[in-house]
Formats: sequence, structure tokens, C-alpha cells
Amino acid sequence: MDWRVGVVSGAVALTALVGCAAADTESSETSLTVRLVIPDGNIRPPDVPCSGAGGFRYAHPEASYAIETADGRTVASGSLPQGTSEAAMNMDLGEQRQPTVCVMLIEVSGLESVEHHSLSIDGRPPKPIRPNHNLDDIPEVVLR
Repeated sequence: MDWRVGVVSGAVALTALVGCAAADTESSETSLTVRLVIPDGNIRPPDVPCSGAGGFRYAHPEASYAIETADGRTVASGSLPQGTSEAAMNMDLGEQRQPTVCVMLIEVSGLESVEHHSLSIDGRPPKPIRPNHNLDDIPEVVLR
């Protein structure tokens, strides 16, 4: 066997091994999703990108957020993601413009639970994170 083939084969095997180790490390990190519901009632089609409208304009992509414990200690922080509009009413109006809410899914790494935690957006007073019993108890914050 030519020595170059051996070196290339070894390099490919090493790359594959390192890639598998990195994948194992990433998959073992704990994370969860917090659903942020912004009931802005904006008229738009469902399933389009959105951010808070009207009195909720502060809840927009790139706005800072913090997840806090019951005693006010920050345990996670970051920037809000882009939201997706969802129909505000339980009626099938198709794809036409209709009253919607904007929903942002915040991926939080390093936490196993957010029970008794709250979410603060851009330094505003924190809102409690509660399980949504209609959606398999996904942690959720509904702005008011």
C-alpha cells in the first residue's frame, strides 16, 4: 500500500472519530424550549415570521431576555428568536389574513426544568413560566 493512501485513510478515520465524539458531547447537553406567546392580535396570515406588534413591540427578535429563579437569580439569558404567527381563534379561516398571536420558541441550554422560574424581556418585570396543559405541559409564558 502506498504510504499516502495510509496517511489519508488514517486522517479520514481520525476525523470521523472526532466528529462522533463532538456529536456525543452536543447531544448530552441539557436543553428545553420555552414557548413565548405574544397575544398582539395583529392581522396577518398564519405561519409567517412575526414579532410583537402594538403594545408588545418590545418583544422582537434580538431583544434580550433572562430566565430567573424564584429568588431573582438569572440562570439563562440570550436574545429572542424570530416568531411565527398562529391563528388567534379556533376557527379555520385558511391562509387569509386574520387575528393572530406571535409565538417565539426560546431554546434554553443548561437547564432541565424551569419550574418556579420567570422570564424577563429587555429588563421588564418578569412573567411566570407555566406548563401549558394543552400542549403536553411545554413551559410557556403568555405576555399580558
